[in-house]
Amino acid sequence: MRHKLRATTVAMAALIVVTTTAVAAEPERIDPEALIEQILTVYERQHSQIKDITFDAEYVEGEESDEGFVEKVRLIKTIYTKYTNDSALYREKFHEYYKDGELQPEKELEKEAKERIKRRMEHNQRTAGHPMLEPFFPDQRDDYNITYEGVNYDDVEGHICHEFLVRSQVEDADHLNGTYYFDADSFRLVRCDFSPAKLVKKTFFRLNTLDMTIEYGFDVDSTWWLPTRFELEGSGKAAIFFGVNFSGTEYFRNPRVNTGLADSLFEVNYD
Repeated sequence: MRHKLRATTVAMAALIVVTTTAVAAEPERIDPEALIEQILTVYERQHSQIKDITFDAEYVEGEESDEGFVEKVRLIKTIYTKYTNDSALYREKFHEYYKDGELQPEKELEKEAKERIKRRMEHNQRTAGHPMLEPFFPDQRDDYNITYEGVNYDDVEGHICHEFLVRSQVEDADHLNGTYYFDADSFRLVRCDFSPAKLVKKTFFRLNTLDMTIEYGFDVDSTWWLPTRFELEGSGKAAIFFGVNFSGTEYFRNPRVNTGLADSLFEVNYD
């Protein structure tokens, strides 16, 4: 979703030193609202230039056991995202499906792909095209409590970061609670650890926990700041008796920006 952001000189002046020296400043001297204003300005600067993105992606899913992570599923796919004035079109094209380490035939690939696409649409799952900064957007701020935690000097994916704690005031699966880390020099989102404000609880499946992390970085040409990895880990109960622990990681590689993706690529096949 594209948002018109106003970058004012007042906000810039209130943000005491938005360079490396900002890291050395006392947290109480940094105006959080001015900092958020600058974060959104940096976000919109890139977002306004990107019309579409294509990723090569690899998704690995499994379960945690006493021996560690056990791979159950591996999917090789291409992800397409096209941005319109007020939304993002999204499509996945699946190429290979591995189950317990074995490459599955085309028929099984098609079946697995249809099931995952159906599940994503029914549950309104977040994708790589979803704006993670949504809680900071002016038209969403009333739904969230946002607290500036100061400068995090620990290594956050190789960055010193401004840290924000985000808590939703709306309890539903579309809102989130999370911790956001923004690079102290560039104001770009480095990592977000988050979970839904409300977990899915249905008759045959109940989620007890669902923790997710998304990380960002430059592409190989250092032109675009884009998602690089998405992780999820959760637990739940299927049917009545069976406990389920699961985790998955999706890797985003070889991004291609503004290749002119056609709208027809995103037409839904209801079959």
